[in-house]
Amino acid sequence: MKISWLLFRTSVRQSAGRLGLTAGAIALGTMVLLGLAAGVNGLMSRASNVTWISAAAEKKNKQPIESVSPLKVSFVRPGNIDMWQNQQIELVSVYETGANAPKIPGLPVTPKPGEYYMSEALAKLDKEHPDAGLASRNGTKYLGTLPAGLTQSPDSLVVVRGADAKEAEMKLVGDRDAFESLYQFDTSGIKAGYGMMGMLLLAFGGTILLFPIVMFVAVATQLGSAQREQRYAAIRLIGGTRTQVTKALLFESLVATIGGIIIGSLVYLAALPLLQQYQFSGERFWPNDMTVQWSQYGVIVGLTILLSLAANWWGMRHVQTSPLGVARKQKVAKKPRLWRALPLLVGLGIFGWLSTDLGKNWVQSHKTDVTPMIVLILGIMLVMFGLVLAGSWLTYVVARLVARRTKRAGALIAGQRIAGQSKQVFRSVSGVVLALFAGSFYLTVVGGVDKLNADSISDNGYSQLQPDTALAMVRPRLDKDISTELRQQPYVQSLEVVYRADREIAIPCQVLTTYTKLSCPDDKKYALVDFDGAIGSTVKTTDTVDTTAPANYLIKLDSNDHIDQLRTQFAKLTNDNNNQTWRYLVSGTYEQLPKINPVIKSFAEMVYAGITLTMSVAVGSMLVATIGGLLERRRSLLTLRLGGMTIGQMKRIVMIESLIPLFSVSLLAGGLGIWIGYVFLTLLTSEIQPTVTPLYGIIVGGLLLAAIIGIYLILPMIRKITSLEENRTE
Repeated sequence: MKISWLLFRTSVRQSAGRLGLTAGAIALGTMVLLGLAAGVNGLMSRASNVTWISAAAEKKNKQPIESVSPLKVSFVRPGNIDMWQNQQIELVSVYETGANAPKIPGLPVTPKPGEYYMSEALAKLDKEHPDAGLASRNGTKYLGTLPAGLTQSPDSLVVVRGADAKEAEMKLVGDRDAFESLYQFDTSGIKAGYGMMGMLLLAFGGTILLFPIVMFVAVATQLGSAQREQRYAAIRLIGGTRTQVTKALLFESLVATIGGIIIGSLVYLAALPLLQQYQFSGERFWPNDMTVQWSQYGVIVGLTILLSLAANWWGMRHVQTSPLGVARKQKVAKKPRLWRALPLLVGLGIFGWLSTDLGKNWVQSHKTDVTPMIVLILGIMLVMFGLVLAGSWLTYVVARLVARRTKRAGALIAGQRIAGQSKQVFRSVSGVVLALFAGSFYLTVVGGVDKLNADSISDNGYSQLQPDTALAMVRPRLDKDISTELRQQPYVQSLEVVYRADREIAIPCQVLTTYTKLSCPDDKKYALVDFDGAIGSTVKTTDTVDTTAPANYLIKLDSNDHIDQLRTQFAKLTNDNNNQTWRYLVSGTYEQLPKINPVIKSFAEMVYAGITLTMSVAVGSMLVATIGGLLERRRSLLTLRLGGMTIGQMKRIVMIESLIPLFSVSLLAGGLGIWIGYVFLTLLTSEIQPTVTPLYGIIVGGLLLAAIIGIYLILPMIRKITSLEENRTE
């Protein structure tokens, strides 16, 4: 160890740049791993916080227990009054049938009729916006804030309220009971999380995200191996043993790795407050949930150290030091064989079969289990790593083809060099190739989200309401007229009573343009509008209307900011039979927004962020590998310059050597990513259509352009490393 430390201390100045780059790569990998672990922990904790809700759906908790009175629980209330602006408020109604009824775990006392709890975020909103009357919708006695362990997020809007016996007998559509009878809250056996499919997708996404970082670490740790070979050869010349050389190598790597881990950990801790502000499905995480456990941190540190040491050992394993103090490679690069393409062919075979009617029928027949998802992810993994494994063979084939067909000396030299070192050459661009495949796959999958957004508006009839307009609907027909009370509200500009006939609402043509974007096509008195369907280019009209039908209300507000005041007032005026009346209030302003699952939106955002990070790291890895390759080839480049080759000619050779593997495999990877993304999405869903958007071209084109520009900016170092001054001691 003393010898290793002595050698490290004496050579640290000469190796500062390489060690700094290695530590930076390790720091980046550590930071991403810690962030990924914290994110997964946050998702799992978010799910575990609401296992008490999942327990309500378990059959075992609905089985009668002797001497236990049931607790009536409901998670629904007819209509959509339970909202704040455009956010849904999660409502839990409970009714104790006896003193020995089970208690909600973590709740101090079960609320009685008229009593209620609110989540932290909802209580804050009620305090900040007292005019909205959020609290008055749920009861008359506020019991306090819900414990954090009962809500998913500090932004969750949740109410737990007490119902009475009459409400507990409420029926839903199809004569279903709105309330379930629970005899216990046994959460044993309930797996908190996103299921096997969700974990498979997380593991798959994490693998794609981390692979370029792993390649970056491996490339950075092997940078400058040619110079280290000479140094270790000199150590052998003065009597050092191979064991001492190996220890020196590993010690140097260990120091850089530990430095990188420390830097990465500190950056992660500094960024943790920002990370905890990240919103998944529109909500942040509880700070205590989005953390990394010490055991997980130990595993990450251990794996990082092993990876770094293994990468260094692997890069230097073929070095043999001779008594003359020179170093040479013990193993000559072999020509890559066709077997490297087998995993890729197997993966393509899987997707080829899934594209047939036989494969599609098999997926449909097993859509109730995770088997198709496992097969799909296995196929993607085979294609992904098959591209990396087959890349050197494909690069070799293309290089040989270029060398045979070209008439230019530069292309001939580049082609021959690539063919002789295809594994090493492809390794420098493998991260970019994988990032391009993953980017093409994911961007094809999420590209349809924008179309889904547009379709969710065009297929939504309520989007035809004017902004600052509301449609209030109630069933069954009220025994009283509430239009006068609604008109008296200071924020109401005008109101029109309209009537529903089956699915359609009859609206007087003279006010149709006031409340909607539609217009009557003829001189009839009423327009029949089906808000529940997609609005076409024509509107049906009639001269008669059934005024005995349920009355609805079109309301023009002075501002949509008062929509919650209107909700509260509408709920108060229609509060009959303990909330058993069906009430629905639609905001024309919010109906202009896409109706898309926030989880889908969050995953799409994660994809774009992950692909950006992956591609950036991949390009950085390629540039570092190119620099390392130039340093290792300085002797051959010097020989070419001494032989009369100009700097410009050598730059063209290096550029060709980089572009041949980059474009030959990247085009294949991009095409396969699009095709597999299409097959993957069409097999799993019909809602989101696979789409290649202009954004895909911008991202992929930007990746390739960044790689080309980066290589071009590196080329001037050829003049320096081939100058006589730099090589006077060779």
